[in-house]
Amino acid sequence: MIRLGINEGINSSVVVLDGDRLRYAVQEERLRRVKNYMGFPTEAVRRALADLGLSPRDVGRVCLSNLVSYEFDKDSFLAEYEKRARTPFERLQHADQEDLPGIARRWLRRDPGAELTRAKTAGERYCQRHLGALGLGDTPQVRRDHHLLHAAAAYFGCRADHERETLVLTLDGGGDQECSAVYRAQRGRLELLARTPQGNSLGNVYSTLTHHLGFTPHEHEYKLMGLAAYSDGSHTGAVESLLASYLDLDPQNPLRFKRKVPEPTWKLGRRYRRELERVRFDNAAAGLQRFCEDLLVRWVRACVRETGIGDVVCAGGVFMNVKANKLIAELPEVERFDVFPSCGDETLPFGGVWLDRAEEDPERGAALGLDTIYLGPRAEADLQDALAELPAGVEVRQLSDPAEEIAELLARGTIVARCCGPMEFGARALGNRSILADPSAPGVVHWLNKAIKRRDFWMPFAPILRREDAGELLRVPDSLPERISPYMMHTFETAPARREELAAAVHAYDKTARAQVVGREDNPPLHAILSAFKARTGRGALLNTSFNLHGYPIVTGTRDALEVLTSSGLTHLVVGDRLFVRVEEQGSA
Repeated sequence: MIRLGINEGINSSVVVLDGDRLRYAVQEERLRRVKNYMGFPTEAVRRALADLGLSPRDVGRVCLSNLVSYEFDKDSFLAEYEKRARTPFERLQHADQEDLPGIARRWLRRDPGAELTRAKTAGERYCQRHLGALGLGDTPQVRRDHHLLHAAAAYFGCRADHERETLVLTLDGGGDQECSAVYRAQRGRLELLARTPQGNSLGNVYSTLTHHLGFTPHEHEYKLMGLAAYSDGSHTGAVESLLASYLDLDPQNPLRFKRKVPEPTWKLGRRYRRELERVRFDNAAAGLQRFCEDLLVRWVRACVRETGIGDVVCAGGVFMNVKANKLIAELPEVERFDVFPSCGDETLPFGGVWLDRAEEDPERGAALGLDTIYLGPRAEADLQDALAELPAGVEVRQLSDPAEEIAELLARGTIVARCCGPMEFGARALGNRSILADPSAPGVVHWLNKAIKRRDFWMPFAPILRREDAGELLRVPDSLPERISPYMMHTFETAPARREELAAAVHAYDKTARAQVVGREDNPPLHAILSAFKARTGRGALLNTSFNLHGYPIVTGTRDALEVLTSSGLTHLVVGDRLFVRVEEQGSA
């Protein structure tokens, strides 16, 4: 059976499971070119079916990612919200900055009876209208709980052994009226042990303070994590203590969270304005990060202690915090630890299709898993059309040995954008839609930020290295799987003796690195580039950053890649076996 998994909420996405095999996954943002696109993923559904040569009649089941669809007519909702918002600040805070499903849920809580029934009906009707327009209106559908799907993604995608007991933890801002859950899983079955009602969310504490500091919630939390390292720590304790007075573990059940303030955690904005009025932004970010790390570590410890299970896998947006992940991986009671790649709501459809398959045939549960995250459209799909429309000032030539020739450019100090093969899924660029550079080259960070990325000065870049070099460059906790960090979901201490090799990709203040570790089987062409670069330079790592301009999604195909090439300071782009060079700047590259 072909199963089509759909997330129609924040960062909407599509996953296709054919029998036991994942065949396709893509986010709507990559096709619409709107970062973190929210709404029904119509273009992703169309592209998935087209690229796989399928028709809607070939789909046996549609697996939706929440018990309740909050998909709705956004223009009508915003008009109604403008009438009902209490203050101009509230209108600005929510309507301009926050995700609309989140706003909808908040309004529903003010009148949870008839309003909820009406919203459920309207949302479901809106969703069915999209499915009908795509030819899927008569296809059998199933909806499952938001956190159950996070848990299923983590379990099937990260478990070590189908027969072994696994502790599965989920934590995010909220979904289906919950913000965290604890499961015991074994042989393809997940047993719920505890859940936390929405309004008691660590994710909310982080996202509302993100907004308070002038950033975009549900998008810029990572900027606060990066900024936190720049505080000297002398004033962060007060912020950490203040946040600890808002939220803690439930004293009656430490597998749950419980707020200590009257208002729900998604409504902390006014409290922040009152109690953090004169706190400097870097100290606020550092206090927030320390509070997050402490609470998360204590929760994981409590879950391991209460269940006696040391094999831990996780999903949900809070686990995108790689600094907290590092501390969890180093806990002595955690025997094994992993996080599902890009574990926000965009990955809910993975859990949806896997769980549906496992429930249909429990014996097949052992065959389900994540072999690769390179599941999207191929970069070369529009190559011929792009060649026919080649922009002025760009020359192209065929590469006879892409790995060797790319390595030669990198060894000479050239920054090379790579758009090759199937696109990686999720928030992190993993080599196929990446900008690569020599991290030991002087000035590379300044040049990337000024000419291409145009992002905040404090944000670090990340290294990419071969698995066989990881032990020499990184300090790897024993709890991590043999495939150490293929999806860039972990942060590591760097080895002092080899730190200069990673200079531009190391966090400036604590000397850690959010590394992607590549085995030959993970991505053979990328591994070959790393090997060829090391053969030339003796250095085993490259700088890897996402191939996009700041504020835009990562590129999908050749046309997107050429647009970034011609509108930035990039000079060299590789698509498949073609090298595109901006002629007017070639001499200074």
